[in-house]
Amino acid sequence: MKLRSGALGGLAAIVALVLTAVVYNVLPVRGSDHQDSPLTFARPAADITDVYLYPSSNPANVVLQMDVDTSLSPSSNLTQLDPGVLYQFKIAHSAKGGAGGVEDMVIQLLPQGNGTSQTIGVYGPFTPSVTGPVSAAGPLAGTVTFSAAGAASTGTLLGNGMRVYIGKRADPFFFDLAQFFMIIPDRDVANQPNPPPATATGFRGFPAGNAAGCNTSPSQDFLSANSADVVSIVIDAPRALIAPNSAKQTIHLWTTTSTLAGS
Repeated sequence: MKLRSGALGGLAAIVALVLTAVVYNVLPVRGSDHQDSPLTFARPAADITDVYLYPSSNPANVVLQMDVDTSLSPSSNLTQLDPGVLYQFKIAHSAKGGAGGVEDMVIQLLPQGNGTSQTIGVYGPFTPSVTGPVSAAGPLAGTVTFSAAGAASTGTLLGNGMRVYIGKRADPFFFDLAQFFMIIPDRDVANQPNPPPATATGFRGFPAGNAAGCNTSPSQDFLSANSADVVSIVIDAPRALIAPNSAKQTIHLWTTTSTLAGS
């Protein structure tokens, strides 16, 4: 296996938020940003902000990461997952028809309880008995707990070789959100239903010498400036476990959150 662009043999990454049924098949809702729909705005711990696949400090491993919940701040006590949500990493291998976007491997995380007593069961990786918007539980690999906010942690080592960390971290996404709202103010939920008129036509940060009219003032990392946090689900897994075929192969990774009621 060759690691390229943060993937095993190359990465076609899809960030997919699927609020759907574990038992009943309902229409999925897809998204790839922060607070992208009323459903995720109302249920922030089910809101997927980003998904990453990148090299581990251990050359034999690869790291899968899902970030959720944009409602957090350093003083927030919401350092937990939603016990009514199933969190999933879905993987499709090129050797098994992965180009069609159908998963042939799944890792699931299911929280139990709330607050400091919450535990998270980790299931898989396993070959799912059903694919797409309907999910069925797989074999339990182990149980982890939340790491204290800001505390250094190496995560929990499971019996299958995966090391799992779940806890509150700074949002790694760089975005000039204030400028974005000046361009497209109807995405500013705080000002609905009467958004202010747009007063900007583009983002900041273009260097001098660009086409006339470009905004050369520095762009601002709105999330860092406002100490925005997310809940990070990080899995450091053996590459042989994620892609057991010894031949070079491309894997496709996406993540989902699911609820019984689809809401």
